Amino acid sequence: MTRLSTRFAARVMGLLFLGGVMSAQHVSAQVPVDGCVTCHAGLTQSELSSPVSAFRTDVHSERGFRCVDCHGGDPTTQDKARAKDPARGYRGKPRGAQIVTTCARCHSDAGLMRTFAPAQRVDQAAEYATSAHGIRLATGDQNVATCASCHHAHGIRRVKDARAPVFPTNVAALCASCHSDPQHMKGYTSSGGASIPTSQRDDYEKSVHFTALTRQNDLSAPTCNDCHGNHGAAPPGVDAVSNVCGTCHAVFAAKFATSAHSQIFDRACVECHSNHAVLTTSDEMIGTSKDTLCWTCHEAADDAGFVGAGRMRTSIESLKTALAANSDLIARARNAGMEVSDEELALAEVRTKLTQARTEIHTFDPAAVDQVVNEGLKALTAVELAGNQALADLQYRRRGLFISLVAILLVVVGLFLKIRELNLRRQ
Repeated sequence: MTRLSTRFAARVMGLLFLGGVMSAQHVSAQVPVDGCVTCHAGLTQSELSSPVSAFRTDVHSERGFRCVDCHGGDPTTQDKARAKDPARGYRGKPRGAQIVTTCARCHSDAGLMRTFAPAQRVDQAAEYATSAHGIRLATGDQNVATCASCHHAHGIRRVKDARAPVFPTNVAALCASCHSDPQHMKGYTSSGGASIPTSQRDDYEKSVHFTALTRQNDLSAPTCNDCHGNHGAAPPGVDAVSNVCGTCHAVFAAKFATSAHSQIFDRACVECHSNHAVLTTSDEMIGTSKDTLCWTCHEAADDAGFVGAGRMRTSIESLKTALAANSDLIARARNAGMEVSDEELALAEVRTKLTQARTEIHTFDPAAVDQVVNEGLKALTAVELAGNQALADLQYRRRGLFISLVAILLVVVGLFLKIRELNLRRQ
């Protein structure tokens, strides 16, 4: 390499080095030093240092928010007195109503939220003020749940994040952290003056809703907030219970609304199905025996409700029995190779009729149940005729096949004897 080329290479390397230094300085100048993070990360007290690591995965951190946005102060200095100077806007650690106010500064600002989450509602704070928690907070109760109680303070995750405490499968445990604690709930009473129970989570975990949510992974299954609300959490009022259940069970709610019991049952659906421990329903719930729900109120044999309950149960059982018998009949015909696809379709329609009949129970009108059951029984009559005809055809075919085989066998035997006779003559 010549002396000239050596000098040129040295100059190029020098320029590249200077460019890298200047670029690094430029980037460094653009990324502000956060004194809050620098100071708290080095503290030995977990209570003061853990927020730094937690906030790194916080949804707000991902969108560029910093400590100062909630706590105020001066993040450009590591001098404690200057950083926490109230004159520089320092607000410190918010508590109680201050937490709601802090969150609402952004989450109630439609213009700001449109920038970060256009679809998110901006009335959470207003709704919270109407909740049992918000109302008690306004009276000075500092033990009620606020935003941070459910969403946490620094490790806030998106609602759709399965690790978030407000993700559907985690909500029951979240609410139970307060509502299953007898000491925490001590002193709290309902609007009627009764002590608030602490068994809700245990009851809920026995329910069909919990099973669907946690074992079948059905995220549409209801948990605490689906019935009580999110930010406006409150126990459903007496007049609202059937409407709450009717959000999912619309047909049942509509049937119940037309019944005489809608004017009698103060607790509506809860009267028979409970509230948190909603168990799997069965036909054994209705009838006239002592282990049925109907007998709880209608135990006298001459009671119209007693008679109606017995009639509805008998009607349902008659359709179930006929459906089972005809299902077995068609199964035997199908397994024998007969064409019964139309009958199988008819059976599916009758199963729907059975479901509809069970739905009609919520009208508490035996005539309404009988009407649907009779439609199902009529369809089963046609299925039974077709099934028996299919089995009769099967027997006819079998007899025909037997006769044909006998005839063929006779021909074969005759041919054998004839051939034998001819062979004997030749000899």
